[in-house]
Amino acid sequence: MHSNEPDLISIQPYFVLASGDFCQHIMIENGISHFFSFSNKTGKDFNLPLMVDGCSNLIFEYKAGGVRTHFVGSTLEPRTFCVRENAEYFGVRLQPSASNFIKEIPPKESVGKIIILDDLPSMKDFCKKMAGLNDFESRMKVFLEEYSRFSEQDCKKASRNELFKQIEELIIKRKGRVRISELEELSGYSSRYINKIFDSELGMSTKQLCSSIKFQFLLDDIYKGQMENLTAISSEYHFYDQAHFIHVFKEFSGKTPSEYNSEVINSEYRKNIKNV
Repeated sequence: MHSNEPDLISIQPYFVLASGDFCQHIMIENGISHFFSFSNKTGKDFNLPLMVDGCSNLIFEYKAGGVRTHFVGSTLEPRTFCVRENAEYFGVRLQPSASNFIKEIPPKESVGKIIILDDLPSMKDFCKKMAGLNDFESRMKVFLEEYSRFSEQDCKKASRNELFKQIEELIIKRKGRVRISELEELSGYSSRYINKIFDSELGMSTKQLCSSIKFQFLLDDIYKGQMENLTAISSEYHFYDQAHFIHVFKEFSGKTPSEYNSEVINSEYRKNIKNV
């Protein structure tokens, strides 16, 4: 993307709110948003809320000398991720264009699911290699080596994959505030063909991706302290009115905007993120 366009540095906020030792390395390149790590020091398992999200996460769970690898597919409704006691987590945030990273699992089959990858033929050796790594930098390096091979194969795919990436970039540039009719005009393709590509490449419709991208930018505005005027933000993000905005926000997060804003402020959310 060009430097004057917004970057989708989306995040699952409860990874930050629930851990207290969240680290991230922002990349925004070749389908990777950022790398992150956190741990569970509570002494017990707990379910961590996941919000509606067009991105996916690859999460390595380190516990008792072993690793368990989770692929957290795109989320269309709130759900949870089980964080185990005394476990450490290293994750990779994949943007929508990288949703087909796992060979054996078509994107459509991963939407709304959490899939264990350790025994998949394409991932088995890689997961074992990740299990022997003990620090953020080495885990990031080894992942990028594996991911470069995926990218080389991805580049050989048909041009429809490029169309998907172009439309994805446009949706991000517009912060999800774009209608399918506008995408038809801007791309020169019919809505039927566009949705067929999105179903194949992402497992969701363009409307669903637009909604989730818009929600992620909304969350970012909250983190930046821009939630004082609900009427203004409702208008900016093209909701019908304030009531519609509150309804959609609660549907996507399980909380009202005010409830969530208070939670972020009380936790000093941004101070809990360490950039490495």
